[in-house]
Amino acid sequence: MAKAPRRKRRPAQNGVQAIFSGRGEKRNRAHVVAGFISTGVAATLWVWISIGAASSSLLTIIATLLSLQGVALFAYFLAIRKTQHRVSRRTFGSYDLEEEIMQSEIPREHVSSGGGTLSKKHGKFSPFHFYRIILVVILAGIMLTTVVGFTAVNLGSQHHTNPGTTGAGGTSGAGTSPSVKTPSIRTIAPSFYAVSNIAEATVSSNASYTGAIETNADDFIIVQIAYSQGSGGNLPDISYVRDTQSSIYTRIARAFPGAGANFWEQVLTGRASSTTNSTIITASPGWSGCQPPCVTSIIITMTIGRYRGVAEVGAWNTIAPNASSNSQSVSITATQANSTLVELLSHGAYSNCGTDAAQPIVGQTPRNCFTGTTERTELFDHSISNAQTYTESYTWAQVEVQRGIYLELKGNSTS
Repeated sequence: MAKAPRRKRRPAQNGVQAIFSGRGEKRNRAHVVAGFISTGVAATLWVWISIGAASSSLLTIIATLLSLQGVALFAYFLAIRKTQHRVSRRTFGSYDLEEEIMQSEIPREHVSSGGGTLSKKHGKFSPFHFYRIILVVILAGIMLTTVVGFTAVNLGSQHHTNPGTTGAGGTSGAGTSPSVKTPSIRTIAPSFYAVSNIAEATVSSNASYTGAIETNADDFIIVQIAYSQGSGGNLPDISYVRDTQSSIYTRIARAFPGAGANFWEQVLTGRASSTTNSTIITASPGWSGCQPPCVTSIIITMTIGRYRGVAEVGAWNTIAPNASSNSQSVSITATQANSTLVELLSHGAYSNCGTDAAQPIVGQTPRNCFTGTTERTELFDHSISNAQTYTESYTWAQVEVQRGIYLELKGNSTS
């Protein structure tokens, strides 16, 4: 009795076939869900960064990595899905061929050999291997980017020192602060350093007036010149002021009521370029440009103040009344908080200098009181805290003619 041909039992699925089993399809769905989640989170982060709600470099790295991860998962899903259709057709074709061969009672060895040949014929190149290589490359790139990105963030935070932490011998680098922190900028008011009085002298026509001072590098120098008629006639202007450091001084203001006035005040400023024990400052009247009839001589004195930490001159104002009085008042609008207001006063001479005390109400500090035979100069200063209008007032014991020049010295900014 002929035995009915027994149907060959299909071997357990493995390799590519196992991927396309029911369990493989569940994994594919998991990849799609994970891809949607990664892409959604990345899109949210990009929107958050673009509207300015966050500007951290760490968030930018995370958003980039999630975007790449989402693209990789979607690409993996499409590759598997495409390969699934190709391999399924080949697998089902081989099963049909196997059924026909078994029904024709072909020997098992021949079937096995034929199946192996068919497998080799169709297995020269598997698309799944190609896509798997691409997937491995993408995942390796994501891992490398993650490691490099987080390493850069950590190194940046470790080497960013906090300028606010100080120790013996300088600034300490132990403290750290986020790289997105903007340092605060503050202005330091200039500080008074020294004042020098150059003795009063009579200077004849076509001659100059000189005086010597000590200087430190980067000293801001204020030259106050007061002069009057040594003889009848008009006063010349001060043509220029320069020193032996090749510095040329800039005239800031003049206080005089007109060409026929008998008493002028001028202020010029410069900056020392080096430290010296003796820097000679020369003031040269403009004799050639003097309006005729010009005086044949002037009585002149010079007061030189030195300040540190000065960036530039801000606001300034002058006063030069025709009438004599025993008081003086002027307003000046500061342009910068934490500046220093310098008041340079000159007026007729008298014997007692102690009556011109500073006005404590406005915080004035007397720096100098110099009495000559004709001109007398005074220098006051005080710090100002806000950019606003300040009114300066003075009272003297005697009625006399006054001149006044007021300067705002702006400080340097530091972080």
